[in-house]
Amino acid sequence: MAELGSRQLFPQLRDRVYLGHAGVSPLSQPVLQAIEDHARSLAREGFGSVPEVLAMRRRLRTLLGQLLGCSEQDLALTGGTSWGVLAVAQNLAWKAGQRVAVVTGDFPTNVTPWQRAAAQYDLRVVMLCPDLDELEKELKQGLRLLALSAVQFQNGLRQPWESVCELCHAHDCEVFVDAIQALGVVPFSVGQLDYVAGGAHKWLMGVEGCGFLYVRPQCQATLRRNWAGWLSHDEPVSFLFEGGGHLRYDRPLRSDMQFLEIGSSAGVAQAALEASLKLLLETGIEAIFGHVSQYLDQLEPGLLELGFASLRHPHRRSGILALRPPFGSLEQWALALQRQGIRISTPDGLLRLAPHWPNSLKEVEEVVTAFRKGVRGGAQKL
Repeated sequence: MAELGSRQLFPQLRDRVYLGHAGVSPLSQPVLQAIEDHARSLAREGFGSVPEVLAMRRRLRTLLGQLLGCSEQDLALTGGTSWGVLAVAQNLAWKAGQRVAVVTGDFPTNVTPWQRAAAQYDLRVVMLCPDLDELEKELKQGLRLLALSAVQFQNGLRQPWESVCELCHAHDCEVFVDAIQALGVVPFSVGQLDYVAGGAHKWLMGVEGCGFLYVRPQCQATLRRNWAGWLSHDEPVSFLFEGGGHLRYDRPLRSDMQFLEIGSSAGVAQAALEASLKLLLETGIEAIFGHVSQYLDQLEPGLLELGFASLRHPHRRSGILALRPPFGSLEQWALALQRQGIRISTPDGLLRLAPHWPNSLKEVEEVVTAFRKGVRGGAQKL
């Protein structure tokens, strides 16, 4: 059972203070155990482990449905966020000349696939600032789809996806959300969003190679089946277990989103995500967000007093505190803090501090002290 502010489930974590969850989360003991159990099952059973793997995937979809507030029938398990973005970009029924909007400052995961779709299908990509007034101007000129992040990766600003969705739907524009920097730390529900993709290795505290795609029921019928494989059919595995005469190539493709689970996938990563989701859901995302917010609320003032500039916004908070240092390079600060056992990341010109539920509030003074040491010593004496 997870306990807010306790690292008991992370006995192998070396850093004294780990603030890198927005990049890659360390693995908890239950997740490591799930990985080991899955690998041992494969070693012991081989093909005999397949029924349990299929059952695990059904359980995983159920847990993801609980996290996202949706039906498991509207979900596909994927290889990660990029896979989910590509799945939509390559299976929408595009018409030449349609416009797709992406947001300045978003991670390339949610930009590059739309650029490639534009090149393939003769679309136009519009680059927007994250501003509702600018969005409305573009919507009045006609947008087929808007792609944005729930939380921007470098500055940590939570985007108003509910308001964005309402505005876009009023102009017959669909909304795709990359939720990887929100899920697991910020309360999130798919609501009226049309498409949501995410991955396991950040705030969901799993491992790389696993993710999901949600598609709103009203949008599912319009998705083409450009991507399909042997698992995309109805009853795709029956011919493996029911004897001769069941191998067919004319089985209809699935009507739910699992048609996008086109072939064999990363069972080890999925087992890890199942274990991590159980911890997160048992703890509660609201409780986790409250704990992380309290941590950053206590940390931020001390760093402001030292001359750091914070990009945090009172109404757009996430699990990230992004800072500009008063002097010195980002690399200097990151290395100096790492020498003191404090792990941060430095995306796109900012210092990014990202605690999660295992971080204790008692760490805050230690972090401020480390930064204070850097300020007093100067950029070259960090």
